[in-house]
Amino acid sequence: MRALAVASVLTIAFAALIVLGAVWWSATRADTAAKDRLFQTVSFALKDAEKKIPYDQESVAYWDEAVVNTHDAFNETWVDVNLGVWMHTYFKHDRVNILDAKNRLAYAMADGEKVADPDRIPSPVIEDLAVQLRHNIAEGALDHFEAEETRIPRIQDLGIVDGRPAIVSVMPLVPHTRGVVQARGSEFLIASVRFLDESFLADLAEANLLYRVRFSRADDIKPKEQSYPLKSRAGSSIGRFVWTPKLPGTRILSEVLPVLGACLLGIGIAVVFLIRHLRRTYTELVSSEAHAKHLAFHDALTGLPNRAYFNSRLDSALDDVRNGRGQLALMFLDLDRFKQVNDTLGHAAGDVLISNLASHLSAALRPGDVLARMGGDEFAIVMRDVRGRTEVEALCRELVDIVSKPHDVGCGQAVVGLSIGIAMAPQAGTDRSELARRADIALYKAKRSGGQHFEFFTEHMSQSVQQRRDLEIDLRHALDSGHELEVVFQPVYSVGGTALTGVEALLRWNHPRAGAVSPYTFIGLAEDCGLIDRLGDLVLRRACAVAGAWDLKTISVNVSAMQLRHGTFAQRVLDLLAETGMSPKRLEIEITESTLLAGTEASSRNLKALRAAGIKVSLDDFGTGHSSLSYLMKLEVDRIKIDRSFVRHVGKIEQSDSIVQAIVTMAHAVGVSVTAEGVETREQLDFLTRIGCSDLQGYLLSPPLSALRMVELIASKGPRNEKSGTEAA
Repeated sequence: MRALAVASVLTIAFAALIVLGAVWWSATRADTAAKDRLFQTVSFALKDAEKKIPYDQESVAYWDEAVVNTHDAFNETWVDVNLGVWMHTYFKHDRVNILDAKNRLAYAMADGEKVADPDRIPSPVIEDLAVQLRHNIAEGALDHFEAEETRIPRIQDLGIVDGRPAIVSVMPLVPHTRGVVQARGSEFLIASVRFLDESFLADLAEANLLYRVRFSRADDIKPKEQSYPLKSRAGSSIGRFVWTPKLPGTRILSEVLPVLGACLLGIGIAVVFLIRHLRRTYTELVSSEAHAKHLAFHDALTGLPNRAYFNSRLDSALDDVRNGRGQLALMFLDLDRFKQVNDTLGHAAGDVLISNLASHLSAALRPGDVLARMGGDEFAIVMRDVRGRTEVEALCRELVDIVSKPHDVGCGQAVVGLSIGIAMAPQAGTDRSELARRADIALYKAKRSGGQHFEFFTEHMSQSVQQRRDLEIDLRHALDSGHELEVVFQPVYSVGGTALTGVEALLRWNHPRAGAVSPYTFIGLAEDCGLIDRLGDLVLRRACAVAGAWDLKTISVNVSAMQLRHGTFAQRVLDLLAETGMSPKRLEIEITESTLLAGTEASSRNLKALRAAGIKVSLDDFGTGHSSLSYLMKLEVDRIKIDRSFVRHVGKIEQSDSIVQAIVTMAHAVGVSVTAEGVETREQLDFLTRIGCSDLQGYLLSPPLSALRMVELIASKGPRNEKSGTEAA
């Protein structure tokens, strides 16, 4: 019995030692695995950040306008918006420097704000990288790029900037077309800085579940901390990322040891429990890592791949195309009228709509195709192994049909449309950036065609985009010089066409090469590129300065919806009237029905402020919209202008006569004046006079005249010449 007891004790003790050793070994291995995973995660996050910055820079460095606005005449305002603030807002770059050909600092942005008076000498790290890049360019780096052998040359390193660790990347600004040329060695450089402390560490900790993460330049690592070394390309130490790892093995060991010490008889149960617990812990670690990777490459709202993951899948698909394995279609999708959903139903409804559409669009794709959310209401699709254009067209029609149906968003139904731009590879190229640019051009064409539509990229589209960019540059030049833009005046006569009562100011652009540019062309262009306010102020200033001295009742000026949406518009008009000395009661602002229908709160405030000051509001193109009567009943306008499409058929189509008669009767009933546009025949004149139309305007009475001709017309005070449309001398 004694021998059996000793044997039992020894057996239990030996078993306990085995179990304890196994527990210790398992805990140590779990801790080591956790540390290795965290170390690899930090390494991956840093390399991904280093890899991302030059890709961010390429979006603006490979651009004609970047070269033109820095190299030829440094446009600080343009640089601030497009190279400085843009890189901070969209890509989170903390510092952006623009260096001239001698590596002097031409512009600096810090934390989204332009540095008012930066030092001419950049940070030593940036300066050293710029020198190295210049050397590479001198050795032919740009020649290789222009021969399409490499990407845009760049130099990147880790270093200390302003006493803080940072990723620094320097890249030349180069044109993307042959229309812009710059001498070799004269290139401006863009230098981006992404600090590796504060926000970077916060993002790193949140994305990878790091605990107490910090940056240290000193060798102050505590026993329970783990670190990752940061080194420059030359191998010099920058510092370390330090964090406190959560070690599952150590935690488990502390829980199990008391149990083992208290009851050796339960060692079997403890071992089973331990194995299960370790397995569960390991599963949680794997699941946590998989979840972190998923969040890094997928959209949080829809679960679709994000831009980074989509680009990697597109690169993989393009590799197959380059190797002769089929063709693909890159499709950019943009929702039509999505802003109206957010404005009317709220952003929560917009999120529900985006999520629902993501599910419907995914269901329409074939296995192997990739759908990604690129941001906001923008999606992208890679359609692999395309057999022909017909297959792509069929999918596009199905997607447009899916999106155009009403969608339940909880608080109501939302109705939107879909525009799609498609670029095929290899037909439209196999470079990802160029293919994406061409798909974007096709999307722009689809949007400009009214939406609810899809377009395939053609070279003509690229030429049209370039022509539009050239026209934008010319329009900016015309605004700066003021010589090519002319304000003309079309007289407005009282009923019967005998008395001159006012003029409508109209803008004309006499392009030095293209000749007269249609207002429909350059007004739309000005609205798209943010020049409409300058253009509108120019017309208003010249009209008030010139026509204000004439003995006329009203001077009318057209105003676009985009001008009205700016909160300061009304005050700018009043300031301009004070500047020119013209009475507000003589000014008449012309807006369209669509402007009233799509008006914002700011538009409504501006109109009320203008009318309160005595300025009249005229509703142009009356009858082409849908809600004119409601605005007349609320007396929100002082005058309506019957659209020329109705006046053209007066005397020819009985229905047109009835419509015009009804408009005049309705307007007079609520005390609103009526002007008929496009009067071109005596028959139209007599009819409009007979039904009591207040004022008349058209080529029968007078075409638009220069300021000098208007002065002669007013001075003549003679009867109107119906053949020439002017006053007799």
